[in-house]
Amino acid sequence: MKFFKTAGLVLGLALGTAPVLAQAALELKTQAFHEVVVVGKDGKTERKREELKKALPGQEVIYDITYRNTGSKPAEKVVVSNPIPAELVYQPGSAAGAGSKFEVSVDGGEAWGALETLKVPGPDGQPRPAVAADVTHLRWTVLAPVKAGAQGKFTYRAKVK
Repeated sequence: MKFFKTAGLVLGLALGTAPVLAQAALELKTQAFHEVVVVGKDGKTERKREELKKALPGQEVIYDITYRNTGSKPAEKVVVSNPIPAELVYQPGSAAGAGSKFEVSVDGGEAWGALETLKVPGPDGQPRPAVAADVTHLRWTVLAPVKAGAQGKFTYRAKVK
């Protein structure tokens, strides 16, 4: 597996043969947003996303990770890992990505799974169930090859500590 680092993300791209490796290229773009409530002329309120310029404690941040195959061949076995900065707490159930398998890690990316299946050492040294504050990394595995020119998006929410 070959790893590429882009804007705090680690992209693992495993391809079947060397010639395809030279022709497959994934571009990643990460954007951070926050939601604001906007009142229309009719008095109705709606939530809109705005690009995040500064985050404050307690604020929820929405991350969009867009990927696009800029190569001429399909990219196979695409895996995108995203570390969660220590200043943020992943918001369980907020991750999405059509056509992908989502997992978390609570040990720096060594082991992966659904949050409810993972354990961490408790204060007494005994394993306890992992919680959102324990999440260190997020990972999406794209289930089908990404065709040349195709793109997709992953999203998740985190709260500033």
